[in-house]
Amino acid sequence: MKIKQIIFIIFLFFAQSHYAFGQSVSLIRDEEIEKAIHEFLVPLFKAANLDTSNIGINLVKDDSINAFATSGLNIFINTGLLMKASSGQEVIAVLAHETGHISGGHILRLYDNIQIAQRNTLISVVAGVLAGLASGSPDVATGMLMGGIYSAQGVLAGYRRAEESAADQTAVSLLKKTGHDLSGFAGIMKKLKTQEDLYRDDNFALWQTHPMVKERLELILQQSFPAQDTNRIARENKLFDRIRAKLIGFLADVKTIDRLYKNDDSINGKYAKVLKYYRIMQHDKAQNLIDELIKLEPKNPYFYELKGQMLFETGNGVKAISPYRKAVELNPKSELLRVGLAQALLSDDNEETNKALTKEAIDVLTPLMNELPMIWHLKAVAYGRLGNIAYANYALMEYNISLNNKKLALDFAKKIQKELPETHPYYVRASDVLSIVSENQKF
Repeated sequence: MKIKQIIFIIFLFFAQSHYAFGQSVSLIRDEEIEKAIHEFLVPLFKAANLDTSNIGINLVKDDSINAFATSGLNIFINTGLLMKASSGQEVIAVLAHETGHISGGHILRLYDNIQIAQRNTLISVVAGVLAGLASGSPDVATGMLMGGIYSAQGVLAGYRRAEESAADQTAVSLLKKTGHDLSGFAGIMKKLKTQEDLYRDDNFALWQTHPMVKERLELILQQSFPAQDTNRIARENKLFDRIRAKLIGFLADVKTIDRLYKNDDSINGKYAKVLKYYRIMQHDKAQNLIDELIKLEPKNPYFYELKGQMLFETGNGVKAISPYRKAVELNPKSELLRVGLAQALLSDDNEETNKALTKEAIDVLTPLMNELPMIWHLKAVAYGRLGNIAYANYALMEYNISLNNKKLALDFAKKIQKELPETHPYYVRASDVLSIVSENQKF
């Protein structure tokens, strides 16, 4: 058997193992949507006795109905789920299922089972090659190798189906504890059934490791019970309608937006249409409509954010400062709003106002604890404009660390040590970076 054949077969198995744990994803950020998902999740986490202080919410730009959990209390939600769901209850049913995976310890056990399956496959590879060499027959080697792979796949798929069923049962319990009923489960399962029919023949599809939707739905609805907290359900559905309109406005095609919202003069309908006008470059209509929304909800920071974003992205950075300031005033703890304001402040090239706005940008960024690459980049720009080269180099060092650019981080660390006294905290941090790089450790 040729070595290329072996490598190809191994690749196929490991690709499926990787998919079983979560494929490569494209993430988007939107604080308004993330906050809504957080509000949906907190009661479920509390009912499952999970820590609610470190929930990681990640929006995946993907049109399919799906969500998955990983280690570290991280939940990934497809935009397709949020756009195709009919109510907040359908999304909450999916989130309850993922909470069931976390509370049941399924994520860590999945890691272990994947490692076992991969190890068994490698044993099959070695045994297959040796058998092929001993017999002189490539067919013997291929047969043993494929047998080992299919066995490992079967064990892994069987394990996952069992865990999916367990997560369903936990979800039912969590929904009951939080005052919900199972109507959301029934609704989302019907949508999943349609999706299942489309992808059933795909060998890499989700359906190989999940029980059939019809089977799941029958088991779940046998435990039907009435909703107890109708006020919460109404509030959740209202919140969902808002974020769904926003996502559809951002991501759906124009025909879909018009079909759903053309004759809808509610706030949600206008929200979707603002984004549609902006995307098709009818900027005057978009600005007029966002001003209407601001009048309707003058304390909504995300309407001001959108107004600022549209101005900034159309080359009106200075005009974007005012709405971004208002957004931060209304929600001062927001990381994304502060980043937006800082970008607008640093867009002013007028020498008479530049210095004051640059200082304001630094003040806006200073409270942020989560130092994303963009934050370090903006700090570097701001300090550079003010002529504080040492601080600019420090920000650039941290920026490159966040991107794992070791060589550039090392260069800036050396510059910092030439520019600052040994007692300065940034000098000490630069020394740590130099030590880490020299020992070839991870940041």
